[in-house]
Amino acid sequence: MRYYALLREIVSASVEEFEADSCYASVGDVLRAVVLRHPELEELVSSGRVLVISGGSVVTNAEHRLDLCSDPRVDLVPPSAGGGGTYEARLVQGRTVDAREFLESLLSRLDPEAGAVALFFGVVKGRVEDSRVEELRYEYHAEYTERALERIASEASRSEGVKHVAVYHSVGSFRPGDTVFAVGVVGRGRREAIRTLAEVVERAKHEAAIWKIERRDDGAFWVLGDGERVPARSKGPPQ
Repeated sequence: MRYYALLREIVSASVEEFEADSCYASVGDVLRAVVLRHPELEELVSSGRVLVISGGSVVTNAEHRLDLCSDPRVDLVPPSAGGGGTYEARLVQGRTVDAREFLESLLSRLDPEAGAVALFFGVVKGRVEDSRVEELRYEYHAEYTERALERIASEASRSEGVKHVAVYHSVGSFRPGDTVFAVGVVGRGRREAIRTLAEVVERAKHEAAIWKIERRDDGAFWVLGDGERVPARSKGPPQ
């Protein structure tokens, strides 16, 4: 285990050796082992402000299994000086975003330095171009979409003055009035929070590989943008 910057000072060491029971250990297991040896790191680890680097990449999934026999080196680093926020990204399968749950999770991230919370909720429209919307269905890329949302949230969380970023997006079929997209930002001040919120909303809409087909009383349309729709060849996408 190699420690950097603040972590090196806290544990009073640059490098330590740990014994592993097997070649494979999850990121969560590694962090628990470190906290067991260095309880003074528990607060930083539990708040998500300790990053694990393995194989040259930051690993954020606590369940990710590291191959310690192939590459025994694990680096622990604090967030970079540009920003030290945490993040959460979630693809919600077949159900709407629970606005209360989302807000409660976001407010739980408040700390004494936080001075603003900015929120955006995307809701299925009931009327478009004087036509009544009956259903909106979201499709996504199975291997790419969730990783893209995580990347967007992670990058935004490193912006100066940002404490936490959360992005939830529903996929499946929904009705008018359903909440299907939520972005929240906790920041030190309103400018940082509002600026980051707008950036994340636009990036998620353009980079996450999520597509939607709108079924209306005048036909079905693929939505390519807020004002651009292309008639679908069938009544809806494959089920």
